[in-house]
Amino acid sequence: MNSLEIIESGVPPKEAKGILILWPSTGGNARSFRIRDSELSQYGLRLIRFNPPSHGGSNGTYDPIAAIALLDEYLKEHNHLNKPIFGIGHSGGGAALLLYAKQVPFQKLFLLSPILDSVKSLLYLYESGSIEEFSRLLLMPEIPDGEFPNKQILETLSTPTWLTTGEIDHLSFPIKNSRIQVDSLCYFLRNLFLPGFRVGNIDTEKRTDMTIFLPARDKWFPKDLTTNFANQNQLRVIEISEAPDHFFTQSWLLVWKKIKDVAWENK
Repeated sequence: MNSLEIIESGVPPKEAKGILILWPSTGGNARSFRIRDSELSQYGLRLIRFNPPSHGGSNGTYDPIAAIALLDEYLKEHNHLNKPIFGIGHSGGGAALLLYAKQVPFQKLFLLSPILDSVKSLLYLYESGSIEEFSRLLLMPEIPDGEFPNKQILETLSTPTWLTTGEIDHLSFPIKNSRIQVDSLCYFLRNLFLPGFRVGNIDTEKRTDMTIFLPARDKWFPKDLTTNFANQNQLRVIEISEAPDHFFTQSWLLVWKKIKDVAWENK
C-alpha cells in the first residue's frame, strides 16, 4: 500500500495569508530544508513540505507528472488553493513546480538549479564524466560494487546506450537507501528519462514572479541553458557563489535569506 508523506507546519490553515510549497530534488527530502516556525508566523505562511513517491517517507516509484497530480489533489482536498500560493523547488522538484505552474497561478516561484530537461541533464553528466555521481545515488547500501544489484546498475548506467535502446528491463528490482526508495528501478528510470520530460517556455499571459538560483558550479545541468531559458522568459537569476554545487551544499540558509529578501522583505 502506497503512503504519501506531506508535512504541514506554520500558521493554521484558516489564518494563513499564503501557502508555501516545498518540493525537493529527485531523491531528496523536503524535511532537510529547515525553516523556523517563527519565520512562517512572521510572514503568515502555511508550509507544505511535499515528499513525492520514493522521497522521504513516501513509498512507490517517482513519476513527476503523476506526482504533480498527487500534490494538486492534496491541495484541493485541504482547501489550500484558495490562498496565494508560493513555491520552492530544487532540481527536478523545481522543474515539477514549473510544470505545475501551468495549472495553478503561483504568486512567486523560487527554483534552485531546476532540471529543465531530464535527458539533457543526464547527457550532461555523461559528457562531464560525472555520471557515477548519479549512479551511486541509486545503489543498495552495504553491497559491494561487484555484486547484485549494484553491479547491474553501475554497468548499465556507465554509458548512455540505454537512453537509445531503452533496454533496462533487467533493472526491475526495488531499491532502498538513505536517499531514495523505489519499487522498481526500471520504472523509475523510464518515468524520468524514457522519453524524459522538458519544461517549455512560460506562458507570459499567466505571469508568475520567478527567481532562479544557481550555484558557483553545476555538474547536473548546464548553467548556460538555464540562463538562456531565464533570459527568454524574462526571469530573475541570482548566482550564489558560496554554493559549491548543484545541491547547494551547506548553503540553504543563505538561499532562504535571499528568498525572504525577494518575496517578503524588499517590497
